[in-house]
Amino acid sequence: MTQKSTPLVGVAMLVFGLDRLGKAQVMGTLPVGESVPLFGDLLSLTRVETTGAALGLFSHWSAGARASVFGIMSVLCALLVLSFYRGLARGERGPAAALGAILAGVLSNAVDRFRFGFGIDFLHLGSPDATHLPSFNVADVAIVLGVLTLIVELLATEMAARAQEKPRRS
Repeated sequence: MTQKSTPLVGVAMLVFGLDRLGKAQVMGTLPVGESVPLFGDLLSLTRVETTGAALGLFSHWSAGARASVFGIMSVLCALLVLSFYRGLARGERGPAAALGAILAGVLSNAVDRFRFGFGIDFLHLGSPDATHLPSFNVADVAIVLGVLTLIVELLATEMAARAQEKPRRS
């Protein structure tokens, strides 16, 4: 493995493995809708099967339409991640790790959609009866943290480049 690919592959394997393990555990032990507190009223293990995307998008579509849309989106996201990865310089390990997290999250969620026809969330903020708070999975967290890491990296790089520019004379 190259210096650049190590963080991408390592983080992707870790995220994918943790997400699949968590989903297998909750599917094997909890009926849909059941919860077990993990950290008091802060976080619970809850089995949720979701047909829609973020904010319930596409949940009213037919299963075939959802599978097509989610399949196309997953492939496009994976290709976009790999395209960004190819553009990284050799020593950019942080962005490579962030892209690995995003890629693993996209792929693990896609596995659920194709295997079961729905997404599987197993972490829930708040107490088990706090239905107004979100449920999510490791893949979702990895995607969000990966995107935030890339945004921070982009802003830091842009600010450093601007700081090195010579001031213009009027």
